[in-house]
Amino acid sequence: MARPKKTDEEFFQEYLQFYLRHGLELRKIDPDITDLYNTHSFFKLVCIHYWVGLFCPICHNQLKKRWGHKVVYIDTMAGSGVTSTASGDEYFCGSCTGAVLRSTSINYPFDSVIAVEIDNKKALTLERRLHSIIKPESVAIYNSDIMEVSPEIVRSLTGLRHRSYIVIDPHGFEGMKWRTIYPLLSCKGDAMITWFEHDAWRIKNAAISERNHPAARGQGEMLTELIGPEWVDAKEPSDLTNIFISRVQATCRDKNVVAKVEIPHKTGSPYWMLLFTGGYKTAPKLAREWEENVTKRIQSHHGAELPKLIDVEMGRQKTLFNQEFYNNK
Repeated sequence: MARPKKTDEEFFQEYLQFYLRHGLELRKIDPDITDLYNTHSFFKLVCIHYWVGLFCPICHNQLKKRWGHKVVYIDTMAGSGVTSTASGDEYFCGSCTGAVLRSTSINYPFDSVIAVEIDNKKALTLERRLHSIIKPESVAIYNSDIMEVSPEIVRSLTGLRHRSYIVIDPHGFEGMKWRTIYPLLSCKGDAMITWFEHDAWRIKNAAISERNHPAARGQGEMLTELIGPEWVDAKEPSDLTNIFISRVQATCRDKNVVAKVEIPHKTGSPYWMLLFTGGYKTAPKLAREWEENVTKRIQSHHGAELPKLIDVEMGRQKTLFNQEFYNNK
């Protein structure tokens, strides 16, 4: 008999307990080195790590066991491996460490981890934290800007039978360059990209309204480099997203299936986590599952009340809901 699906409360409890438990353990290594946590960071982690639970079993069963493929995780802006809230009361594992831990927890571990972190101290700490999880020889840390090492990462995979899961998570839209991400997207495997739709729209409007200003011309050139000249004709923010998606699909042959999850942000301008997959028969079904299930969780009452749920997990609050909520159910 199939196991009943988790309730929203069970889902968030499982992820929170996982992140908090491992974040606290990993922080024992270089406790002063962390990245800043925000509520939207948690939802982003859920998007990334939920796909690990779908991607890794497929790769192990269909490619590794049958053909000897390596299963590779690539994180282009990996951070220190631990995030902390502004108050410093809670610590969560980061995207890279969390993905590795998630894969091992379901018994389909990554064979190799490639991480990029430009900050020297964070890169060294990330390396030490990853070494506490998996064999050191399975880890490659690039202490550099992703723009500089993207071709080198691709060369390291050339000739290797592999399937990769690449996470491209820039700090803002300005960090996105096609010449940087295209080589990575050309690797065999799946990719998840943080896409700042409203930032792209703001840049588009500035480039159009002040096209004679040098700075505006530079922004227009940036959009052209990333998504092509079609941005000029975009009528709404989603048009820019669709133009970008079309470019990826047109140039990366095994990324023909796309799904996306909207991540709420405190500024009121949400952004997207874009999943590009393909190359195997169940890809459309799994991508749809990822999109529908993660969106449902984020939009649930528990998703909206995530800070309170963290308080419950930390013992500062007994329950997510007050008695008035129960009385009115």
